[in-house]
Amino acid sequence: MRRLDIRSAQIFLTVAEEGSIAKTALREHLVSSAISKRLQELEASVGVALLERSQQGVRLTSAGEAMAHHARQVILAFNQMQSEMDDYVKGVRGHLRVRVSASALAAGVSEQIMVFKTKHSDIKLEFEERETPLIVRDVIEGRADVGIAPNLLLNNELELIPYKHYDLAVAVPDGHELSSYASLRYEETLNYEHVEQPQSSALAQLLDYAAKQSSLVKKTLIRVRGFEGVCHMIGIGMGIGIVPLFLAKAYGPAYNLRFVPLTDSWAHPLICIMFRGRANLPFTARAFVEHLEASCDAN
Repeated sequence: MRRLDIRSAQIFLTVAEEGSIAKTALREHLVSSAISKRLQELEASVGVALLERSQQGVRLTSAGEAMAHHARQVILAFNQMQSEMDDYVKGVRGHLRVRVSASALAAGVSEQIMVFKTKHSDIKLEFEERETPLIVRDVIEGRADVGIAPNLLLNNELELIPYKHYDLAVAVPDGHELSSYASLRYEETLNYEHVEQPQSSALAQLLDYAAKQSSLVKKTLIRVRGFEGVCHMIGIGMGIGIVPLFLAKAYGPAYNLRFVPLTDSWAHPLICIMFRGRANLPFTARAFVEHLEASCDAN
């Protein structure tokens, strides 16, 4: 009986994507009977039906969905292994996959990444800015070794190390009627039109939740990517917006903005270093985490 080897995993995923054994045969350059035989052997080896067959094609059972998830993990790990082995031949001594949020970049983590890269020039660094929900997913699913993002989306599958405290504030054009306040509650901003990041961002989701706790309705006029884009739109009069207070030094003078701190309990998030478990970290990722820990300003 056939176990799930790399080739069978790829064929199984192709069947899942195509929904047809005939289309899978064309894509995988095999005859349909060979595809069917592999699938039958896979089902026999696990002792449960993975596919439901009909005249319209095939679709995954619940067990098949689970198998597809693990097959993707197997193929991802195998491809990463091949890529890393090729790089070792070329003199690379390690790989590091890092995902970072916009707020973490704005808080200065990019400088620490550059310092680490300079000290470890033989490590191949894959560095990508992503929204916090995607960072959490990438680390959980093994597409990234380390994530650096706010703890706005808690997940018990990840180990978190506090990296940097920060406060949220409402950014308003200088001269706006809220600009003279020393502090504000978020609810007090809901009478005005807002500029926000896309709804897929963790901060936007947090603000949606906070607004639902109020008797007022949030009016989002425009959504743009990145905090600088938000501040730019606020500066030209498109509304007000919630951003990290530490951006005031850079974007206050640049866009003629005032930043008024929020007093809500949720408005004091923590940028964290995220990974699946220190004991399971590759040595390159462990060295990177230890490097960041040395520069932490949060206990």
